[in-house]
Amino acid sequence: MQVPAGAIRSAVRQSTTAFSRWTSCQHQQRFHARTTATATVATRKAFMPIQSSRWYSSHAHKADEAIKNARNIGIIAHIDAGKTTTTERMLHYAGFTRRIGDVDSGDTIMDYMKQERERGITITSAAITFGWKDHRINLIDTPGHVDFTIEVERSIRVLDGAVTILDAVAGVEAQTETVWQQAARQGIPRIAFVNKMDRAGAGFGRTVREMRTRLGCRPVVVQIPLMESLRGTSDTQFNGVVDVLTMEVLRWDSDSKGAKMVRSLLDSNYPDREVYQEAIKARVALVEQLSALDENIIELFLTLEDHMAIEAKDLQAAIRRLTLSSTIVPVLCGASFRNIGVQPLMDSVVDYLPSPEERPAALGRMSDGKVVEIGNGGPKERLCALAFKVVHDARRGPMVFVRVYAGQLNERAQLWNSSTHTKERANKLLQMYAMDVEEIPHITKGNIGVVLGLKDTRTGDTLLDGHDPRKGLALSGIKVPSPVFFASIEPMSTSDEKPVEEAIKALIREDPSLGMRVDEETGQTLLGGMGELHLEVAKERLVSDFKVKAEMGRMRISFKETMRGAGVVSEVPAWEYDREILGKRGRARVGVTVERLERFEDQEDERASESGNSFSKTDAGKKGKKSQADATTHMGPEEYDGNEIIVSLTEQSPGTDEAGALAAAEKAAALGTVIPTGSTDLPIPVLRTSIKNGILSALSRGPLLGYAQTHLKVRLTDLHLYGGESTPAAISSCVAAAVTEAIRLGGNPSTGDTDNNSVLLEPIMDVRVEVAEKDVGTVIGDISGTRRGRVLSLGQDDDSAAHQEEDETEFQVYAPPDSTYTGPGSASSPASSSSTDAVGTMSDRRSIRAQVPLSSMLGYDAALRALTGGTGKFAMEVIGYGEMDFDRQRDLIKEMRGG
Repeated sequence: MQVPAGAIRSAVRQSTTAFSRWTSCQHQQRFHARTTATATVATRKAFMPIQSSRWYSSHAHKADEAIKNARNIGIIAHIDAGKTTTTERMLHYAGFTRRIGDVDSGDTIMDYMKQERERGITITSAAITFGWKDHRINLIDTPGHVDFTIEVERSIRVLDGAVTILDAVAGVEAQTETVWQQAARQGIPRIAFVNKMDRAGAGFGRTVREMRTRLGCRPVVVQIPLMESLRGTSDTQFNGVVDVLTMEVLRWDSDSKGAKMVRSLLDSNYPDREVYQEAIKARVALVEQLSALDENIIELFLTLEDHMAIEAKDLQAAIRRLTLSSTIVPVLCGASFRNIGVQPLMDSVVDYLPSPEERPAALGRMSDGKVVEIGNGGPKERLCALAFKVVHDARRGPMVFVRVYAGQLNERAQLWNSSTHTKERANKLLQMYAMDVEEIPHITKGNIGVVLGLKDTRTGDTLLDGHDPRKGLALSGIKVPSPVFFASIEPMSTSDEKPVEEAIKALIREDPSLGMRVDEETGQTLLGGMGELHLEVAKERLVSDFKVKAEMGRMRISFKETMRGAGVVSEVPAWEYDREILGKRGRARVGVTVERLERFEDQEDERASESGNSFSKTDAGKKGKKSQADATTHMGPEEYDGNEIIVSLTEQSPGTDEAGALAAAEKAAALGTVIPTGSTDLPIPVLRTSIKNGILSALSRGPLLGYAQTHLKVRLTDLHLYGGESTPAAISSCVAAAVTEAIRLGGNPSTGDTDNNSVLLEPIMDVRVEVAEKDVGTVIGDISGTRRGRVLSLGQDDDSAAHQEEDETEFQVYAPPDSTYTGPGSASSPASSSSTDAVGTMSDRRSIRAQVPLSSMLGYDAALRALTGGTGKFAMEVIGYGEMDFDRQRDLIKEMRGG
């Protein structure tokens, strides 16, 4: 049923006016008769932890839990928002642990690494499985520090839903926006939990408004904080939450550490009249919001003409539908450290977040470029899984975390890695409980587990059944950010060189956001990372976990190189490789073109692409489920570290005569496809992999200072093979030499001057600075002047898009007044909770967003404190690379070359 938005708003206003004249007696009779017929005024419901047990072993006597009862969720947030603290409470209340771990004491289940416990922060994502209300919860606790953003990226890639935790005092922070955008790119439904409501200065309403203005979502409040006055003072204290759906007050028993939860009905007899009135406003606002977005609720409302008469189960069903479609974000509140609000959050995970079968089908790309849906073939569909994380274990070896999208992964199964074209064997399968494990016989569709015995599998690889004929089928990969800092790793002695090199390779396999290269001039081994903390942790792990003896040098910025001049095209039409190595001849001939991309990738384009296995998604992955025939597309360019690689090969039809072959070659050239000439026994997938490896090898080192190259489009234009002499190694070497030569020429074959044909690029940071109004001018002057930055916007500018969307959809934000928050922007009157007045930001603080070269941001923390008297704060992340001016490039080359 299509109901005009104006009619909805008119009906809601009329009903709200009528409702305000109702007596409390009428409300009590009409609401409780429908929703709490069997409840008493003081119903007590308690939850006690069950005996601690492992999920798999405790359910081994049963058949595998239905996929509809599985939840793959992640905990995402800014650093120090309370992710691990909340997770530890979840495990305790689910009966997994007998005691609650504490971050400050360093005894948590999820932060098990030595480096995590020493620093009190999450460094690596940790997976754990537990049960809650007959549901299987596969939970991943992710880091909040920007240096470890790869952990969030690869976790979100395999999850079906996420819990976003926000600090009620700090509100929406910089890294909150980052992880929110990461989840949004994967289309993951989210629920929000406003934590630390017991802290001084907590602002639940302000945080809800910031979710709308800064995150651009539709926050729907399903709980409001229970703030009660302290005896003899005007101060208030957070003592529980009010469930807006059931109109109940929820309190937690401190003696049982929050294990006992008490529910009591909220009606006109409740002692605190303000709590009761605000709960009614919240219920009315909830029905209004759902009515504007869900047809079932508007039909119920138009039938009953009463906000309070709509049953909680109907509202819950509507919230679930809208959450699964990412239309709204349910908002809950609590204080995890004080053990308040965690059990309702776990209920919301079950009630509102999707099961694996409720998510759109995964998309895979065949070797011929066709895109097919994965997981729709029923119980007989062959295995397809994605490796999303590798952990080095000194005793067990590499532990590969996988998400199964189709079929079933069995112990001792023979596997095929379609990304590396190698055979693997799953020696053992494990169910992870943070650092503890349990051996299991299989991993079923939709679940997450660990495989032992995989030798060549890395993050982003696709694993298939060893007998699957679809050898080239690959799932979309995982975006891996490029290192922006590097430092030298020096072995203590000559005998330590090989152990250090092997340890670094194992560390990079575990954390692909690290990088290693060898400086050919100095012979130093350089380790790259995302920041100072990232490299510091890597060095500590080399010493403590891998037991090697090495020292780390001074940290420096990792630049990149590219051809000079946007749109420049350099072509090598025919490059011959003919070399004998160890008595075996290798020979091949290729043609390539290298083009400088006309524009630098911005943040949205860079993140929308997925490194390694990216491909175009058709409508089959957007709406509903379609047939495989409808889900096919031609192979497009693949992105690798900001470069576009186009390797499109097709086989010559058998029995084709010379004229037919010429016509086929012309047709293929028009389509951008290459038909290999000559003779070979190598299949097309092996040829394509060899060519890509050669291109990547050439792009890994630039002609100026040996930095990796980016912003280049490399296309294969010709391939001639010489039978058995054209080995994969010979093909890769030929392609690498051809691409290197094309880059050296730089579209100017008359000179081939490397220094003139190439240019250095420096990392550009997206910087968000929050300062007082009086310091805005000083900070902007420093950014745009001293630090060579470009200011994009102030705080109000970022909100305009959200306000425009709000006007278009008529979605009105409800945010209750904040009794504990006394700063600017706080609500001090009942009118502040109205939807029209609730949208706003803190008036005396401004958010400055700018793009600044990373080299100019070194030491900015101390500089900002000096500029703002210690009140300013900032966060930054890499968004891409920008061209360095000629004078700075000349000075840097002179410094690095020692000339």
